[in-house]
Amino acid sequence: MTDDRLTEAVNAARLATLGTLVAGVAHELNTPLGAINSNHDVLRRALTRLQNILADDVVDETELAEVRRIVRALDDIMVVNNLAVDRLNQLVSSLRTFGRPDRAERDVIDIHEGIDSALAILGHDLKGRVEVVRDFEELPRIECFPHEINQVFMNLLVNATQAIAGRGTITIRTRRADGGVLIEVEDTGSGIAPKDLELIFEPGFTTRGSRIGMGMGLAIARQIVDRHTGRISVRSTCGAGTTFSVWLPQQLR
Repeated sequence: MTDDRLTEAVNAARLATLGTLVAGVAHELNTPLGAINSNHDVLRRALTRLQNILADDVVDETELAEVRRIVRALDDIMVVNNLAVDRLNQLVSSLRTFGRPDRAERDVIDIHEGIDSALAILGHDLKGRVEVVRDFEELPRIECFPHEINQVFMNLLVNATQAIAGRGTITIRTRRADGGVLIEVEDTGSGIAPKDLELIFEPGFTTRGSRIGMGMGLAIARQIVDRHTGRISVRSTCGAGTTFSVWLPQQLR
């Protein structure tokens, strides 16, 4: 696959991924927005009451006690609003990191940011069902094509999420290795049949009911890793789970 065709495939895969996850992302955005909207009404009514109390030149003890109560309530509301705003900022930042068109060229990045962005976007599918374990080692920043590497992380994490039918765990490990970085995505899902292991990176390969549900996802991931002169491999045990390993050089060659 030529670089131009790979870029087109990555862009199409990114849009397809976001399209698939848009309902979950919208839900994730709606929760903090709902909290802020509800608190906005409470703030409006509280401030109106404060204005009415302070409109008089003299504030009696009863009114002063009410002012103190309102101020304590306002402080609690601000704590909730701060948490909601932080969550909104995190989601928006994750979407920008995953899909930014201005990062089509090579750049030097912290791969943990790309992994965390993908996990934030997948949050609705993971919440309450899949535990995510981050086993991160301090790593050097690597030179790469960020939007392509982010797509690799997304494809592997979507596959891992789909592999787990009920509750389970996804463990993400990062290590220094061989002058570059090693990323492992391990799930406790259904595993891959031995007869399919040699086929999973083939374009369009999919098996109904198996963990490979993206068709082109793993083929694109391999093309991206190859373009970066890296390596991607898989090991799996049926009924016990699967681990994908990606090694990337610190600098593009």
